Amino acid sequence: MERSWYWRVALIGAVALLSIYQLVPSWFYFRLPPDQRATETYDTSVPKWAPDAKHHLNLGLDLQGGIHLALGVDVDRAVQAKIARRADEIADYLKTKSVPFSSSAPAANGTVVEVKTDKPQDVRDAVLDSSRGYREEMYASNTADGAVDFAFKDAVLTEFRKKAVEQAEKVIRNRVDKWGVTEPDIKRKANNQIQIQLPGFKDPEKAKELLGRTAQLEFKIADDENPVLDQVQSKLPQCPATRAGLSLPLPEGGCWTAEPVELPTGGSRVTTVVASNTRPELEKVIEQKLNPLLDPQKNVIGIGEGQLGQGPVKSTYYKTYLLRAKTELTGDYIADASVQVDNSDSLQRNRPVVAFKMSPDGARLMDKLTSENMRRRMATVLDDKVETAPYIQGRISSNGQITLGSGRNQADQFEEANQIALVLKAGALPAPVTISEERQVGATLGPELVRKGTTAALIGLALVLLFMVVYYRASGFIADIALVLNGLLVLAIMSMIGSTLTLPGIAGFVLTLGMAVDANVLINERIREELRGGRTVKQAVQQGYDKVFWTIVDSHVTTLVAAVVLMEYGSGPVRGFAVTLIIGLVASMFTSIVVTRAMMEYFTRHDTARLSV
Repeated sequence: MERSWYWRVALIGAVALLSIYQLVPSWFYFRLPPDQRATETYDTSVPKWAPDAKHHLNLGLDLQGGIHLALGVDVDRAVQAKIARRADEIADYLKTKSVPFSSSAPAANGTVVEVKTDKPQDVRDAVLDSSRGYREEMYASNTADGAVDFAFKDAVLTEFRKKAVEQAEKVIRNRVDKWGVTEPDIKRKANNQIQIQLPGFKDPEKAKELLGRTAQLEFKIADDENPVLDQVQSKLPQCPATRAGLSLPLPEGGCWTAEPVELPTGGSRVTTVVASNTRPELEKVIEQKLNPLLDPQKNVIGIGEGQLGQGPVKSTYYKTYLLRAKTELTGDYIADASVQVDNSDSLQRNRPVVAFKMSPDGARLMDKLTSENMRRRMATVLDDKVETAPYIQGRISSNGQITLGSGRNQADQFEEANQIALVLKAGALPAPVTISEERQVGATLGPELVRKGTTAALIGLALVLLFMVVYYRASGFIADIALVLNGLLVLAIMSMIGSTLTLPGIAGFVLTLGMAVDANVLINERIREELRGGRTVKQAVQQGYDKVFWTIVDSHVTTLVAAVVLMEYGSGPVRGFAVTLIIGLVASMFTSIVVTRAMMEYFTRHDTARLSV
């Protein structure tokens, strides 16, 4: 017997044993009730000698239930943020080139960077001739008042919007991966939307909170020296107060109060702060009475929380911070974030804080920012909320922390801290997102689909096995053995790569079994023809496999091409079907060409052998 036959038998045996070994975690996974499969009970039930417990077959959204969300990305906000950063970059570049200018900021329409200067031609030449590629992004024009407008080209704006959706998809994927949801389906859709399917997840509110959280972290310097808000004292009533602080509830429509602040020169002053009972109410006051007093290119109003009361029960109100308009640093430079316990404050021991670590570039920028603004307040703004505004007492570089509000119980504080750390570590969304569609697939639907789909697959497999034995007798029995190995191999590969089994995936699995049988039908019919032509059994088997080899390869490859296209461009269920089909086609070629041939050649190795076909 040829030496190659022994190698083929060893390969077939190894594949069969490895397939069974790989399916051990799936066996223990599906033996448990659905409510225990994603718990420690499952992890401890898998034997230590088996593969990692996480390598088991996963059920898709249609089989086990879960959450379906569609998020819309506000790409216009992303474009505005991008252009604001370009304005800062241009300002820094002009400073390095010693080109005189007074300001560089986005114009009112948000797609133009306006640079005010007494020498517009120098600014124009310096920016467009720089090595940073500004000439490819924008074109310049002088305004009537001597400023230079740098307008972005339409193709650049389109690319900005496209990148915003791509970045949002990447950030959401990172968050879900760190969250630990098994086999999520996340992809971009038309109209700047992202579709998310979370199989097995049952808490839609938590999903919306984590996925929709922008996590835009900004560091801004407080403009405590500026007395511009003092004018509001004539427009609003003064907040009622006692020795312990403000007296709640505050007057409807907002009020003002005075707070002492330290100045970088070493002195102090009393600054005007506007406060209100609710954030929407304060936002309305800011829009109607505070913003008209400001130069938007110099200052913005930040909103933070104030706390009143002692002990665990505290009351919350909302107050303003006068900040510089420029965002000095963003959360894009954060390399890592975690929750820690801060015991530096004896009144609030064991208080959770979000500790973060900056990237090398971020550490350099933070060091420069803090060294230039010593003894000023630096506001940490997370999702348009001023979390903290401490005084800069020393240079800060790579490490920092965010202190959260203390008006809730400790469990809620730790929950919020964990969520903030997760989204900061996973990255900030480039723009706000809105929930445009939400569906929750009931858990009762999953088991029914699993039962029906599994029953259909088993019935189909049994009928195919029976037909092959009845019609081809011994050759059909050999094909049946290969067919069973084909099914084991497909399931083993799917569990190894962590693929998700959906109802269309079950259909793809059944189809691959049909493809495997089709290949064996071609082989057996060809062997019959060779026998009718007067060949010996041994010759007929060899010629039969040799002559149908390329026919089998061609049929599988053409189907494989279609499956790859479906996987690349199809939706979630279609992709599940395509993945299963691709794996099944590869397994089918192995079992039909290698496995059955090795078995047939063994039984027909003698010239006097007989074959029932």
